[in-house]
Amino acid sequence: MLAVIILLAGCEEPVRGTLLDARSVTRAPIPWPKAVAAAPSAPPRILALWTNETAIAPGSQWVGRIATTTNVASLEIRTESFSFNATRTSFGQFQFDQHVLDIVPQYKRGYTLQFIARNTEGDEDVDLLPITLH
Repeated sequence: MLAVIILLAGCEEPVRGTLLDARSVTRAPIPWPKAVAAAPSAPPRILALWTNETAIAPGSQWVGRIATTTNVASLEIRTESFSFNATRTSFGQFQFDQHVLDIVPQYKRGYTLQFIARNTEGDEDVDLLPITLH
């Protein structure tokens, strides 16, 4: 039985997407990009991503902003340990604001954060960002 579990764990699909440089996302583009019009069935695209920090500690305010094509219906922010959705403020504009109260010791480590933009047909565009929880 243990051999089956080990084999299944080895079959996990790797995370796919564009790996971003952590330093580049902490500097917001000026001016902030406007959403690019796209047909509902067109592939969704993440155009720009900004977050105030990539090393997150208890007591911090973690905020971010994402510009996408107008056909993005949802933007999920996910790791293997947590997931939440960014708030759409207008077509092609999303943001998040998380107050980090505490981080349990077993979660204090590095993660690959996935920003997943989806259109209504379920097509995805994924950007990956290395972060650390302290």
